[in-house]
Amino acid sequence: MKLMVYQFKVLYSPVKWLLTGAFIVFIPFMFYAPTAVDVLNLYEIYLPFAGIILLPDLFWVDHYAQATEVLATRRGRRLNLLVYRLVAMVLLVIFMLLAGWLLLRMNMSPHGLLFSNEQLPFLRLLYVALPGLLFSGALSLLGGAALRSPEIGYLLGLANWMFWNINMENASWLNLFSYANRLSDLPSKWTLGSLSIVFVLLCGFFMLRPVEQYKLASRLKDGLMRGNAKQ
Repeated sequence: MKLMVYQFKVLYSPVKWLLTGAFIVFIPFMFYAPTAVDVLNLYEIYLPFAGIILLPDLFWVDHYAQATEVLATRRGRRLNLLVYRLVAMVLLVIFMLLAGWLLLRMNMSPHGLLFSNEQLPFLRLLYVALPGLLFSGALSLLGGAALRSPEIGYLLGLANWMFWNINMENASWLNLFSYANRLSDLPSKWTLGSLSIVFVLLCGFFMLRPVEQYKLASRLKDGLMRGNAKQ
């Protein structure tokens, strides 16, 4: 429990968490959602952005804090650290979703809509929203870790989101929006959730490798400078 609390503190980013929390809470209030189904659709479509923003910190927080040397002394615990951080981040997202759900249940919608009598179970909301968030975030995390560039990871997550926006009716198990498009959502949710865990665990392979020499921008810049020097 102490290690879990410590990892929560390591991940703590007040501005990012507040802005992301506000985004998650107010998703059903920023758009017109007259029914519970509309609320679920909106969360499924827009919550992946929160995953793209939050989950890459599982890997990059050590590099931002210049703590890679400390991490290297704990070689055998890198997967444990990722799992603890993932659990902490999922609990944070669940709390944010709970806050938004409670506002709906208290009929706080600015559109004057009443949800206190709607069939909107919180577990149903988690089932619809969490797998897409986890998959988008884990994809960004793994892509950024493998290519040693958080920016590339963010772009990869956004590209995946845009791809499924264009191909919403594709009955693939990797479709982020299977519920909103009335496709076979159960296989999709299980696939996205399972792959998310696999992607996060794969990041353990990259955690102790040095970052600077693999950064794409730095390598490109160095190559251009060498080319100019030869001229």
